[in-house]
Amino acid sequence: MIDPKDVINEKSVEELCVSADNYFKSISDLIPQISKPFSSLIETPALLQNMGILLSELHLGKTMVVLDFGAGTCWFSRFLNQLQCQTISCDVSKTALEMGKYLFAKFPIVGDFISEPLFLHFNGFKIDLPDKSIDRIICHDVFHHIPNQKTILSEFSRILKNGGIVGFSEPGRFHSRAAQSQYEMKNFNVLENDVNIKEIFSVAKRNGFTNIRCKLSCDMVVPIEYYQEIEENTQNLNIKEDIFGNVRNEIVKKTIFFLYKGDFVLDSRSHIGLSHHISISKNSYSVMVNKGLDLSLKILNNGKTKWLNENINNIGVVKVATHLYDSKDTLLNLDFSRHSFVNVIMPGEMVEKTITVKFNEPGMFRLCIDLVSEGICWFENIGSKPKFIMVNVI
Repeated sequence: MIDPKDVINEKSVEELCVSADNYFKSISDLIPQISKPFSSLIETPALLQNMGILLSELHLGKTMVVLDFGAGTCWFSRFLNQLQCQTISCDVSKTALEMGKYLFAKFPIVGDFISEPLFLHFNGFKIDLPDKSIDRIICHDVFHHIPNQKTILSEFSRILKNGGIVGFSEPGRFHSRAAQSQYEMKNFNVLENDVNIKEIFSVAKRNGFTNIRCKLSCDMVVPIEYYQEIEENTQNLNIKEDIFGNVRNEIVKKTIFFLYKGDFVLDSRSHIGLSHHISISKNSYSVMVNKGLDLSLKILNNGKTKWLNENINNIGVVKVATHLYDSKDTLLNLDFSRHSFVNVIMPGEMVEKTITVKFNEPGMFRLCIDLVSEGICWFENIGSKPKFIMVNVI
């Protein structure tokens, strides 16, 4: 049996990089590579599940700069672009990156890019990016191929912004012993290493990472009786043992974990944690047609998310916004007005804001005052209560 430690000792980083490029050069049919994750009925369910876990726990936001490390043919990068992230596809194989460029050209995302995808060749040692320039790093099924993990973790920490996250989706603790792994190491001169998250985090801590979180998954199919007992929280020891056994089996097969560099703070490029409380002194006002009505508001950021006041294409920028209804509560104008904040507003912060609205015809109107994160959502749609006032326009 081939020991991955022997591969690391016997082959240089440069040799393993050449092996990776030779692998992509040997591919005659490009379609299975660029059509991932929908290229195989065998692999697709697991790929989609792992992708979903990575995307949910990375707390991505639109316009974030994401490094797809070990991107291969860049199929994952393409989906990140579709989610309106700014992507950098990085790989040791120039051949694979050329395939990725072909993928983006042949099958562009739906809609417009936030920014054009970037492709970065990696020499196996240094990632050619500035310090603290990356919001998130995705390492999907590649870290177990890396012989110099200490160097790479140091590079991840260097280029990652404070509060950044690296997400890993890798095989399990005994990956090298699998028949497929032995076959790959024997015939293609690649490294198929085991993934030991305890050892990885020990190295990561020495390189500036402050926390690690692991994602458990359960892949059980159960009879309806089991399902109902779980739902009703019965003390069935057999069920608990079966669930624990299934989770352990999943851990043996795959390892999904996240490294954090400092405390990450959610921001308004995502809907997660957005919440407000709006106060106003009166519930009804009178104003002349085409005369500005000044409304003095107190707005509390009572959520967990930092509100941005500027960003690319205004995406994720939080503004005071209003809807206009008639006296019978019929919507007249969903986007009646927008009002910008001057500064970033942090969780727990209270701001006083005066907005001015104008009405171009007389009547009795109901004005709804809410916040919007541009390109993301209205706060009302995720649970915050807007403020309603009546306005008599004469």
